[in-house]
Amino acid sequence: MAYSANKSLLIRLARIWAKPLWWGASKSVNFGVLQQDVDRWIECIGNDALKPLDTYSRFAYLAGALPEFRNVVHYRLRPSALPVRILLKRLYRPDGTIILEADTIGPGLFLHHGNGIMISATSIGKNFWINQHASLGYNAKGRPTVGDNVTIAAGAVVTGPITLGDDVTVGANAVVIKSVPSGTIMVAPIAQKLER
Repeated sequence: MAYSANKSLLIRLARIWAKPLWWGASKSVNFGVLQQDVDRWIECIGNDALKPLDTYSRFAYLAGALPEFRNVVHYRLRPSALPVRILLKRLYRPDGTIILEADTIGPGLFLHHGNGIMISATSIGKNFWINQHASLGYNAKGRPTVGDNVTIAAGAVVTGPITLGDDVTVGANAVVIKSVPSGTIMVAPIAQKLER
């Protein structure tokens, strides 16, 4: 599927608009990881028209169309000089409802429908997918450690000094307070009618 002339124009404008953000990202030690994030976002979005675009055009599209992607860019810019980070954050505002506070997050971080996401973890592996209104974070004892290829669905809560192994899926609205072994799917009970 090819882009219409209108969408082609929007991509060209995005390429101009995103140039300073790309420049800042390209100077970061995390530039290679960010490029992997871009590829993962294009894969997760599933729009075949975006796949043939070069990396910079993909980046420009994502930065322009999805404020939650800008949160990922700003997270990757953390090792950069403070004045650069402040300037780029003012020019390219992230989604203010998203908190990313992990010591490390591997490549391929994807914030699906990014609204209201709270992430605070010791470490997160590669290809982490989290949906809207989900929380990964502290309780009084500590915060989670997350393996590779983990998905956390909308409204889920993962809390405490626990470990989510590789290839874990946490379903919508599930509450996880104990460690989960690799390859496990955790789900919440289905809503039931309350008899009065």
